[in-house]
Amino acid sequence: MIDPFTPPTPLAVEISNRLQAVRQLPGYLEIMRISQALVEEATAVLVDWGGWDPQQIITLKARAQAAKEHHQMLFTRIQNAIHDGIVEAAEKKDLQTDKSKDSIHLADELREEVLSNMSDDQRIPGSY
Repeated sequence: MIDPFTPPTPLAVEISNRLQAVRQLPGYLEIMRISQALVEEATAVLVDWGGWDPQQIITLKARAQAAKEHHQMLFTRIQNAIHDGIVEAAEKKDLQTDKSKDSIHLADELREEVLSNMSDDQRIPGSY
């Protein structure tokens, strides 16, 4: 019996599928550009700031570094989630193939056992 509360595919595979679909959208490239622009703006503010206050320079550097790390981590995590889903789907596909083969062999064995217990006159023609 199929459990209605168990998703048909693992969560990692579903996340991977959704993220792959998002990557195919034209807006995904715009999101990348906006994120990169935020990094460039934070870096430009740091470079162009005309003051000499060390605390302010440290704050601006931290903001620029945080923007850069956020940009890199966001797209790295998206790529890793897609990769993990692909790997898990491949593993599940192998398991499903093995289960299918086992089911076929089990069905064949059961059919042969039932046919061996039947007399020839009870058998349906062609069911050898």
